[in-house]
Amino acid sequence: MDLNRINARLAPRSCWQAVDFGTRLYRRWWRQGALVWLVFTALPFALLAGYGAATRSVWPMLVFWWLKPLWERPLLAFYSRALFGDYPSPWTLLRTFRSYGVNGLAGQLTWRRLSPMRGFLTGVWQLEGSKGDKASGRLSVLLRPPSQRAGTLTLTVLTLEHMMTVALVVLAITLVPWQFNLEFSVWFQEQSRLQWAFANLAWYLVLMVTEPLYVATSFALYLNQRTWLEGWDLQLGLTRIGERRRRAGRGGAALLVLLALFSAAPHPAEAQAPPTGQAESASTDKDAPKQQALDLLASDTFMPFEERQDRRLRESLRDDDDNDSWWRDLLKKLIEQDRDGGDNDPLSVPDALVEGMGYLLLLVLLGVILALILQRLPGGLARRRRGPEMPVSVAGLDTRADSLPADLNQALDEELARGDIRAALALLLRDGLITLFQRHPTPLTAGATEQDCLRAYRRLLGDAPVVAWLTDLIDAWTRTAWAHRPSDQERVRALRDRWGELRPALAGRAAS
Repeated sequence: MDLNRINARLAPRSCWQAVDFGTRLYRRWWRQGALVWLVFTALPFALLAGYGAATRSVWPMLVFWWLKPLWERPLLAFYSRALFGDYPSPWTLLRTFRSYGVNGLAGQLTWRRLSPMRGFLTGVWQLEGSKGDKASGRLSVLLRPPSQRAGTLTLTVLTLEHMMTVALVVLAITLVPWQFNLEFSVWFQEQSRLQWAFANLAWYLVLMVTEPLYVATSFALYLNQRTWLEGWDLQLGLTRIGERRRRAGRGGAALLVLLALFSAAPHPAEAQAPPTGQAESASTDKDAPKQQALDLLASDTFMPFEERQDRRLRESLRDDDDNDSWWRDLLKKLIEQDRDGGDNDPLSVPDALVEGMGYLLLLVLLGVILALILQRLPGGLARRRRGPEMPVSVAGLDTRADSLPADLNQALDEELARGDIRAALALLLRDGLITLFQRHPTPLTAGATEQDCLRAYRRLLGDAPVVAWLTDLIDAWTRTAWAHRPSDQERVRALRDRWGELRPALAGRAAS
């Protein structure tokens, strides 16, 4: 990501200023955002809304609402690229959806679906490409203070979406001419399918506005949090200062060349993203009048026959003395289906959905049982929970165990013989942090400093001798590496001798 190409001024803003910045992004590219929304959602919405209007059921629209994280991925891809001067067409976003819209989508459509931080954290998977433990670490970092009010933004846009939908429906009914209002009201109330279709269409038109707005403002909150945590504004400022200095240096050199040329020659130079099987009447003997009469009475005209399957509550629940039990009424509403009124009930649950949920719960239960069995199998077959991992770099120092020299004392003596106090302290600090982490693993972020490590081990070990030694070592390292006030060789050797007394106990416990 080249911050120098960004079409906005990066600065650490308050959360409400960042939301306002997101509304500016939406106002600038609202046409493109609406077009991306239409290309990705018009056909799925038409199919689901048509089925919902035909069956007078809310379940198809509930499916469309549940898939909102899927519909928001192309909008975020557009805004993130447009901010850097690249404006992909909707067809380009559709062709390349697999490259940006798959990572982390399964989690956002399942256990993270109801998270109010959904829009704010989508960038971790989609824009950064983080997965697994790396994504979890990034989430914890982005959720650090200052708070970005992403949950408040989600609830605000959701409330706005509902109010605008109701307002649009009321507005459309109000605009009917008054002389036809009575007839229209009576006719409209009789057209239940038309009512469903009209309400769904109004909701979709509102989503065409609120969804691009929600994605733009959530993206602005994401950018603002990274600016606070990573100092993007400082990085850009320092880059521009360096660029100005380089231009000034080139200008000064050019001026000297021009002066030299002017002294030799007086001429200046110029620069230039089937129906069911029906029970047939079995006429066994049409010649007998009695049999004919029986067949006539048993026909569909006089004795219609219907076969159906219903779900009913147990008698113990239906005969409960508490007739005002709200939960039993809800169970009746969801489980029992009435052939006469079930088609008009938007909460009637399809049989296929109930069976699918039952099979899904069964598979989840079997998976949990299998995971518990594998955890208790001997021989290392169980998936053990991994502990915290040591960052590969702390305060700019390589903290991989295989990067240390085989003989630490010899390497320290060589650095001291050359007079390189900083390199000697770096070796001692790297060995100390690696040995401590192997004995006492503690969560450390990838960008941890030496002071972060010291605070972590103070909380973990208190006033242990190794913490006192680490404090003295980090003090000497800070003075040498950052304040440019090198410690003397005697202090380095004293720190090495103290570490020689402490290290065997730590290393021995870590090995055991």
